[in-house]
Amino acid sequence: MLAVAAAVALGATALLGAAPASAAEPPPPGGYAYVALGDSEAAGTGLLPAVQMDCLRSIKAYPIVLAPTYGGVASHACAGATSADALTQARTAIAAGRLGAATELVTITVGMNDVGWQSVLLACSSSGTVPACQTAFDRAMLLGQSLPTSIGTIVATVRAVPGFDGRIAVGGYPLLFGDLATPCSIGSFQGTPIDVSPAQAALANLGVEQINLAIRAGAMAAGGTYVDIGAAFDGHGLCDTSGPWVSGLVNGQRTSDRSLHLNWPGQRAYAAAIVAGL
Repeated sequence: MLAVAAAVALGATALLGAAPASAAEPPPPGGYAYVALGDSEAAGTGLLPAVQMDCLRSIKAYPIVLAPTYGGVASHACAGATSADALTQARTAIAAGRLGAATELVTITVGMNDVGWQSVLLACSSSGTVPACQTAFDRAMLLGQSLPTSIGTIVATVRAVPGFDGRIAVGGYPLLFGDLATPCSIGSFQGTPIDVSPAQAALANLGVEQINLAIRAGAMAAGGTYVDIGAAFDGHGLCDTSGPWVSGLVNGQRTSDRSLHLNWPGQRAYAAAIVAGL
């Protein structure tokens, strides 16, 4: 964690020097020391400045915070990615020579898009109804049953790279809420303020916990290291008085905005959790 703090202290100039590798750059022999795979949380979607607009990657994403320790990062993380997309990311990195025998660390953050979690949150907030919430929640939990296999396949694909002997860190997701005593405003959707009741917040946290359990099962079964970031985010959920590390709803639910994504302190906390988990 001290290493992460030191990297952050270097400021934006140093982080720019550790920006994700361009697809046009030839990889070093044996691949990059650090390769990042995953969805918008790993891409840092919504945080400016962005360095690659096609996948909405930001220089404030947690892989960039970790990059100085490894001399850079080849990030394939992309907004909207599912576990199937992350598997494609892994295969692309391997085929391009970015992930190989010299790779020391591969981080993976993916799974939420497999179950359509943002749709569940809308259905289970003041913008939805009780029947719609239950239907959306049940559907998400059903879809989540395939996550152990999907995550395990990604980890196994990386582990099978000839000569690879590095670490594979599979991160979970933070609980969105603390213990609420009263309804909480989480922003607005299409101009309408959205509130979440204590019961709805508890249901949302339960859903994230179930998804994390599925991700953990897949990671560990395939020989990866699961990183539980829940403790790192304790007290920093939406509506927590100590300051949220997750952004609320902003300008609707477009993939290009920062709705329900990690903010800058959240990305730094995620990076520190990865270090602690390893």
